[in-house]
Amino acid sequence: MSGVQGHPIVPGRPYLARVVALPGAAGLLGLLVGDRLLQVEPPAEQPVPLVLGDLVRIVLAAPDALRSLERVGGPLHAPTDGAWQETGDALRWRQPGRQPSRLQFLAWRHQVFRNLRGLLDAQGFLEVDTPALVPAPSPEPQFRPMAAEDGFLITSPEFQLKRLLVGGCERIYRLGAVYRGHESGVHHNPEFTMLEWYRVDAGVDALQRDVEAMLAAQAAVLFEAAARHEGAATTRLRELAGALAHTPYRSATMAELFAEYLGLDLRGVTTTPALVAAAREAGVADVQALPPAFDDAFFALWERIETRLPPAPLFVTEWPAPLASLARLKPDDPTVAERVELYAGGLELANGFVELTDAAEQRRRFAVDLAARQVRGLPPLPLDERFLGALGEGMPPAAGMALGVERLVMLVTGAAEIRQVLPFARDEL
Repeated sequence: MSGVQGHPIVPGRPYLARVVALPGAAGLLGLLVGDRLLQVEPPAEQPVPLVLGDLVRIVLAAPDALRSLERVGGPLHAPTDGAWQETGDALRWRQPGRQPSRLQFLAWRHQVFRNLRGLLDAQGFLEVDTPALVPAPSPEPQFRPMAAEDGFLITSPEFQLKRLLVGGCERIYRLGAVYRGHESGVHHNPEFTMLEWYRVDAGVDALQRDVEAMLAAQAAVLFEAAARHEGAATTRLRELAGALAHTPYRSATMAELFAEYLGLDLRGVTTTPALVAAAREAGVADVQALPPAFDDAFFALWERIETRLPPAPLFVTEWPAPLASLARLKPDDPTVAERVELYAGGLELANGFVELTDAAEQRRRFAVDLAARQVRGLPPLPLDERFLGALGEGMPPAAGMALGVERLVMLVTGAAEIRQVLPFARDEL
């Protein structure tokens, strides 16, 4: 029995359907075939009376006319007339008459995955699987690693992919799940899909061109989504299609954005006192309320900018050195890191670095991270000594980027929440 996702329903072919409306005043039976609502006249004779939720096998004589209907199964406890169990799985991914359905978003998600893989494979990248369970996750204080057995679920495959770079890989990627505790909301789920890729002997500009190609590759999905939405959503997606096609995307340094939106001179600022002084000089409101830690104070200010960014894609480069994470500091200006992030349509989509290859400096940064965790009352974490050992063997110069795939799917399909593009959100397990 063929499915119908993305294909017309063909008369004469059998389909499984779900009864979602019993004949009322109009005398029509409501059936869901895949995520498509059909309203047809019920069969003249039905040996077993139908109830809401019944699973039936149908054959159509015409798009709106039944040839045959056979009951296959149904709910143990049928909903009462006029009500429907929306908490069950029968309608979790589809709703009668609601388009695009969540099932359609999952189909678009699949196409986005195929497009990403196809683009990287065509350039000679090697796709690898890395372990989901590792002995030591990233110690960065913004992460809440999830413990599992005698280790942790990965917050990122970065350490393992970089070990493969040390081992001789030159173009490599992983497309798969990562896990971050205490992350939930419209744009967050504790388990989500990350595409992470690395290029040896590359810089930030190469990462930006990669991302532009990845977004351009979603044009077919974007146009189909625009056709399936209505009203403002359609207009927004069509405008986005034009913005994604207009390359290269705008690029601005973090200092340029702070000057543009807050009138704040961020140049050379690497400490909290210096950041507070610059904010006070710029007349920024509520300076006294900024947190003591540099990263917390910085992002409290950055939020005032991020919410005002235009929907068109924007690369944000040259982040302050304390936010370097695993990025190299800029050789001619060590007050900033060779880090780039992409923002588009109100979403933070991707984060990339020219990678730090100095094992001693990386260990020093990890020590700073562990100290920051202690100050915030977070549990200590072990360090990945094999990763640090690999850096000590000599990692080739490289650039790498991580892209949140569900957020990309949200962007190009017009989904309002991440749960729309997930097979299962956390609260559905």
